[in-house]
Amino acid sequence: MRCCSSAAGSHCVDGRSSASTAQLLSDRGVHPIRVGAPVASRPGAPRTRGASVASSSVPRHLPDPEALLADAPLVWAALSTAGWSAAALDELMGPTARTHLDRDELAPVLRRTAGGSLLEVLARLFVVGASVDLKQARAAGVPETWLVPDGYGVAAAVRLQAVVHDGVEVVVAHDPGRASEGVHPQQVLGVGAASLTLAAATPRASVGRTLDLGAGSGVQALLAEDHSSTVVATDANPRATAYARLSAALNGVTVDARTGDLLEPVRGELFDLVVSNPPFVLGPAARYTYRDGGQEGDELCRRLVQDLPGHLVEGGTAVLLANWLHVEGEDGDDRVRSWFGPGVDGWVVQRELAAPQDYVTAWLRDTDEGARFDELYDDWMAWFDLRRVEAVAFGVLALQRGSGRVHLDDVPQPTAATWGEQIPAFFDRQRALDAGLLATAWRLREDVRLDQTAVRGEDGWYAQAQVLRQEAGLRWVGGVDPYGAALLAGCDGTRRLGELLSVLARSADITEDDAAEQVLPVVERLVQQGFLVP
Repeated sequence: MRCCSSAAGSHCVDGRSSASTAQLLSDRGVHPIRVGAPVASRPGAPRTRGASVASSSVPRHLPDPEALLADAPLVWAALSTAGWSAAALDELMGPTARTHLDRDELAPVLRRTAGGSLLEVLARLFVVGASVDLKQARAAGVPETWLVPDGYGVAAAVRLQAVVHDGVEVVVAHDPGRASEGVHPQQVLGVGAASLTLAAATPRASVGRTLDLGAGSGVQALLAEDHSSTVVATDANPRATAYARLSAALNGVTVDARTGDLLEPVRGELFDLVVSNPPFVLGPAARYTYRDGGQEGDELCRRLVQDLPGHLVEGGTAVLLANWLHVEGEDGDDRVRSWFGPGVDGWVVQRELAAPQDYVTAWLRDTDEGARFDELYDDWMAWFDLRRVEAVAFGVLALQRGSGRVHLDDVPQPTAATWGEQIPAFFDRQRALDAGLLATAWRLREDVRLDQTAVRGEDGWYAQAQVLRQEAGLRWVGGVDPYGAALLAGCDGTRRLGELLSVLARSADITEDDAAEQVLPVVERLVQQGFLVP
């Protein structure tokens, strides 16, 4: 039996998949976002747009989200009256609006929002970041506490994003900013690729208590509210927790937002689910609160992995984004595996391995450093050189209390728009493996498909190649031979693998020991990748 699960189409560093770091890490957002839709996340992906059209410098004074909280219900009423939604904004602003805004090309979106309707006024204020006449803002129902003078008109103090995930739509408030501006050290950004990566990897089964650690503008907390009895959001930046409260008020939900470092605000508390998009960027200085952890190397992510199990109920799950180092003379995979304690089961889903120069370039472009680029680049590379860093990995780490099993998958391929359901399923499969591969009645997951390529011979068509693929989850793909395909066809959950192996051995005219030697490693890998489930 032969089956080789794989993913194609990637560049490599040390034999692993590599792409632009910003492709998965940049956290931006301006236009309505749907998980699974393209996200502007190339190197230099612009930040959340905002400020007035005439503005071109870093705002000296960021807005105070706490001061806007009292009138949030009035803004929500204005949005509802105007028919604000991701679909409505898409239709109004067009399919290319996000691209134009990312490039500070405002004329195309200003032309599409020039009609003066309530939705057009709100789109100009809260999405484009353009100024409008005060009378228009008042007519649209925007309270003056949410407006700031801007030339001959007024602009919105903050930006709003419509975000859709798995059928749940929320409105997220965040600081203004444009691609031509620098990033303020305390700036709270909108929803971008990193936020969406975490949202896609989050399990959505109903739970009691959820913790959003490193909440930023609060998008994970808002999405979790739909399937959690209680949601707690924490961040070291008090402006971030204020935005989380503001976003919750805009959506008419309750989020317990607390300020403090890492797990300090929830000392002694337990949760069914923890999600975290921490400041995981690895570099020489803590320049930006949203990005830089301020600890040596990848210590912050290591600490989180070691401390999170103490905040999980029995059967609880934690999911976080992380960077970790690959250092000369060390195995980077072993490094991240070592973070998980002896009583913790872990799943490392590595999405990228970036060369240091690519990693540094992506993050410096991300903050538009301009004239300081060369200086900061040299400092950052010197920091990596001193630590003998060969590459920086990025991925999703999932953990539960368990027996100390840690599994790492290199996943360069495009995944389904949402795959969080695969995390509890993965841990269930690990426990089933403990019960014995041959003793378990496995079944083929329902989204698995077998594609055949056939060629015509003298006696008709015969299969030249057979490929298994998943339509959901991590979308693994792999070849399988006819015997393997026959065995998998029999995996319907009614017969133990040992029985199916006996049938396969007889049909192939080999001993059961020979069949087991060929089959079991392949089947175990198929279980690990989720083709087979208990």
